[in-house]
Amino acid sequence: MVGPAGYPKGVRVRGDSVEINIPVEGRRCYFTLPYAPTPSNIAKAGKLRASLMARRKWENLTVTDIELACNIIDETTADDRPLFADYAQLYLDSLDGGNTGTRRKYKGILKNKWMPFFASIAIADITPAMVRTALAQNDFSSTKTANDALTPLRGVFDLAFIDGIIEELPTKRIRNKKTQKDEPDPFLPNERAAILDYMQSHWTDDKEIWYLYFVWQFWTGCRPGESLAIDWADIDTTSRLAKISKTLSSGKVQLSTKTNEIRNIYLNDKILVVLDRLKALTGHQSRLFISLHTDEPWTRPDKLSEKFQEVLPVIGVRARPAYNCRHTYATTMLNSMIDVSAAAYQMGHDIITFTKIYAKWINTERMQAEMMKLDYGD
Repeated sequence: MVGPAGYPKGVRVRGDSVEINIPVEGRRCYFTLPYAPTPSNIAKAGKLRASLMARRKWENLTVTDIELACNIIDETTADDRPLFADYAQLYLDSLDGGNTGTRRKYKGILKNKWMPFFASIAIADITPAMVRTALAQNDFSSTKTANDALTPLRGVFDLAFIDGIIEELPTKRIRNKKTQKDEPDPFLPNERAAILDYMQSHWTDDKEIWYLYFVWQFWTGCRPGESLAIDWADIDTTSRLAKISKTLSSGKVQLSTKTNEIRNIYLNDKILVVLDRLKALTGHQSRLFISLHTDEPWTRPDKLSEKFQEVLPVIGVRARPAYNCRHTYATTMLNSMIDVSAAAYQMGHDIITFTKIYAKWINTERMQAEMMKLDYGD
């Protein structure tokens, strides 16, 4: 980008010197570079400023940081290769604009975990040993967190590799560590009944919709964000189907699901009863679930989860996340001998993922079915 005088943006000539401006702590500061205002040096100043402005997106630059960069201008700007910070920004820009939650998550990981090590290094100079060192020196709270942090890092290097900037992937031989995943912890049928009975009797008037929401969660298995994004236009009671094509993320509806696949879930008798009541309460709005107090769509599934948690100790049910309503529906289907592929589709999983998550219930049901073939004759 060119400034008003034809110089690169943020560059100006004063007498026999070249200056660049960089905001520091909310103030515009000018820094004098130690060379004459020739066309090549002015171009170098523009590149240096662009590099420093890119660094500002990832770290809080001090006056000392900037002065240090200015004093080594001839060394730093002679290398025109893109920095890790440059490709980190390109990677974030390449992500699906509809999924702001993922972009925000990856930006936080890159800023907090990888930028302190690699921001100002040419991406082509980063080696597997440097990545392993950064991985070892990072303070990850768990193995899963460390594995998650590698995802955007790999994305940055993959993009540079595709563009031909690097010849080898520094992360190629860095494997995720194995983690032991907790088994789903569904509510038992009597626990589900106790929870819904309490909600129905105590959540009345404007709170009735909270009860209806959790009936929906227990008997559709939708992810919370999917439920809060669903519209009346997505409901077809004649065919007993609901189209799941959106999700609520960071308070905004994203026009894709977690798996980027649309599915049509089956609406059982309990859900049809819920929909009849919801039609009277929210049918005047486009969204299925809204606040009856404000007449606005819900944007915070975590607040509903808090209300759910308040119920459990009152009725003596062991504490578990509200998300486990979803696990409850999955295991209910399996306990009812519903075909695994049909259950996986209802939940929005591919068959392999579903089988891994619910292997305990699948194997138990299969074993029981097979054992019934046992001949007990003498």
